[in-house]
Amino acid sequence: MLAPLPDSGTTMPARWLRWLPNVVTAAALCFGLLSIRFSLEGAFVSAVIAICIAAILDGCDGRLARRFGVASRFGEEFDSLADFLSFGVAPVALIFVWAGESAPHFLHLCLMTFALASAMRLARFNTSAGEDKEAWQRNYFIGMPTPCAAIAVLAPTYLIDAQSTADASTLIAAYIGAIALLMVSTVPTYSGKCWKLPAARAQRRLVIAAMAGLIVFAAIAPRSALLAATLGYFASIPVSWHSYRRSHGE
Repeated sequence: MLAPLPDSGTTMPARWLRWLPNVVTAAALCFGLLSIRFSLEGAFVSAVIAICIAAILDGCDGRLARRFGVASRFGEEFDSLADFLSFGVAPVALIFVWAGESAPHFLHLCLMTFALASAMRLARFNTSAGEDKEAWQRNYFIGMPTPCAAIAVLAPTYLIDAQSTADASTLIAAYIGAIALLMVSTVPTYSGKCWKLPAARAQRRLVIAAMAGLIVFAAIAPRSALLAATLGYFASIPVSWHSYRRSHGE
């Protein structure tokens, strides 16, 4: 880890590094806005892709801030506001337009519940940001993170035909409600903040090759990749819960 940049006597590149995480956060916010625009235009595939790009950028801004020692309270608040729009509002707008005005009212209620849960999740995250945590606790989030919830909640849009929404509305509403509950729950989930590439060169190459393969798979079959990522994340929740309880006991 690099030491925090000094307040005075910094060079132009150092000053730029102070704002780099916020620039990435702003880009994520812009992709969230683009997703809403695509949803209103009926370009649902583009709207989903925009949310996925926003999620990738959201995972980068915090890492950059920690890597260069430029984390700030402003950056945390800005990131939360961007997250709420990109992962709390944009998915709701997408599903609302995709389902159509003929969707039952209880589905709209579940969508509002999802947006409310995302706001509560982010508020809880902000209030706990200054708390002292043990090293092992940094490996976990409490509740389902909003970017993961946003990607997971979009599964019905690429698994179910929009014309069949009325028939599957109860199932879709239950699914959205379950994800909203996961966001505000106390279930521990892996954060990935402490994840690093293996030190061994052979293992590092293997990980990089696997990541490249996943990117190619996502480019060739985005719907299948999103579904696999969603199912994989849900499968990891019981594992992270067991790991958290074991670490807590030790």
